[in-house]
Amino acid sequence: MSKKPTEYKLEVNINGNKIKKVLIGRHYLKKHSSYMNDALILELVMALNGHTFPVDSSTNDTDYFVADIQMESSNKIYRIIWLFEGASLEVLGVINAYRRLNKKRSKI
Repeated sequence: MSKKPTEYKLEVNINGNKIKKVLIGRHYLKKHSSYMNDALILELVMALNGHTFPVDSSTNDTDYFVADIQMESSNKIYRIIWLFEGASLEVLGVINAYRRLNKKRSKI
């Protein structure tokens, strides 16, 4: 399994940042590969388009964001964790994504 993130071109606007590229980390493959894949993660990223999210946590001057997204097609809720990268914050780095079984957070 490659540890290098997979890169996709995708244009969305999240937190006012004009995203041009999405990097999907391979972390989700360890525990969630039975149902999660890059295509589903890109769908989750597209669901973030046009929304603004508060910082969930910060580590070493890096801000992390979290959202729970209910997919209309399946009624399942997924959590996506990401950060913004690049000189103009034009890159969205997906840290992890997985299915949620409880509904503690608000969802979009």
